[in-house]
Amino acid sequence: MKKFIKRAAAMAALAAVAVAVPMMSGCTSSHPEALVTIEFNGNTYELKYKLYRNMYPQTVQHFIELADAGFYNNTIIHDYQSSYWYGGGYTCNDADYSGDYASDFEEGEGAMREYFEANSKEKQYYDLFATGKLTPSVYRDYLDGKYRDALPTVIGEVGETHEIENGALKGSYGALRMFYSDKDLENSDVIYLDKDGNDMPILAEYGQHSATSLFSIQVSSSTDADSNYCIFGQLTDTAPLSDLQSDITSYKAGVSEFTLTVDNVEIDLYDQIIGDRYTNYDSFTVTSIPIRIVSVKITKY
Repeated sequence: MKKFIKRAAAMAALAAVAVAVPMMSGCTSSHPEALVTIEFNGNTYELKYKLYRNMYPQTVQHFIELADAGFYNNTIIHDYQSSYWYGGGYTCNDADYSGDYASDFEEGEGAMREYFEANSKEKQYYDLFATGKLTPSVYRDYLDGKYRDALPTVIGEVGETHEIENGALKGSYGALRMFYSDKDLENSDVIYLDKDGNDMPILAEYGQHSATSLFSIQVSSSTDADSNYCIFGQLTDTAPLSDLQSDITSYKAGVSEFTLTVDNVEIDLYDQIIGDRYTNYDSFTVTSIPIRIVSVKITKY
């Protein structure tokens, strides 16, 4: 019976790929392009990206579908760190967050926590998946009397040893990355197909095969690779990001408080689907005025 379940799950996975093929049939470019427009302190910066569909087809398709759905528009860099900026998970609510902490958030961390909890995009992500707007590619095992759809994943892009196959992109200044997460699901194993389209599925841990909706921008020059992330895009021109960093540095020098660490931001049930490193709560470091992602647009498919 167990072997039948595995075979049936494999057939479901093949069916999912078959469904996905028409969606990608018109997308023949090995290197789609994206324009990420960021606003800070009244100035805008346009970051142009080359995406690597030839190496990471599912991750790139996942990102494109989210961008086309407007998921990333008007979001903020919600976790500001020295080497990476994390974005895409929280809407920038100008009515609540237009100046700085002193004027907008007199209660400091408590008010910022309420801001994050009120502006989370977790449910929108789940709704996009539930309504078929995102490409499912991996099907979980037979559970609770029915087959469970997994979330959009990086099918075949991570091998059995959790190493990216066919040569991973290494870190670079401005690189776009997506995080892999176990999403706290009941069963950590899934069936997926390998990159060569082999019809014999491989059983592997879900955590290393599932991209989240969030992305990060590398703002250091490190060339290290991280097995918990998929680096799927690189800047074609680093000057706009460098200008943005310079302007942030200049602004930071003129204010008494530029960042605030917000602890115990509550994570609702939908975050188990988006994916996170924590089960119930998260911690972010945010900037005193928003680094706002105005839009993410795909300029070449």
